[in-house]
Amino acid sequence: MTDLINYLLFIAIRNDIKVVFSEDLDTYTPDLSVPSQRKVIINRNSNNNVSVAFRLAHELSHILFGSVEQNRVYAFSIGATKSSERIAHEQAMHIIAKYVFQDTPVEYRNYINFMESLGLPSYFEDMAREAVMQA
Repeated sequence: MTDLINYLLFIAIRNDIKVVFSEDLDTYTPDLSVPSQRKVIINRNSNNNVSVAFRLAHELSHILFGSVEQNRVYAFSIGATKSSERIAHEQAMHIIAKYVFQDTPVEYRNYINFMESLGLPSYFEDMAREAVMQA
């Protein structure tokens, strides 16, 4: 997972996005993305079961791919129904899948293992299948 996080940090640097890993936030404070400042804050104390890699890719996606809603601040929520959050989920999966499966033939890719390694809930199955097969 360290290689994946380093890859995501490389994407952030390449796109002039500042990433802060905070240990000063309480367990219920969500990760944040502030597009106007090109800044992402990842809560190291989060009680969220979703992997840090997915959460980071998700927050980066808000800045990299924009949103029709153009919120000033995005707070990570795995169950959010806003279109901006769904788009960020999809883009995060595509970013990660392209990295993870770059050398893996399609017939050997397993989207269920992919979801489990990222701590994603079962209702992400369709998005995960698509991201993994298109990577």
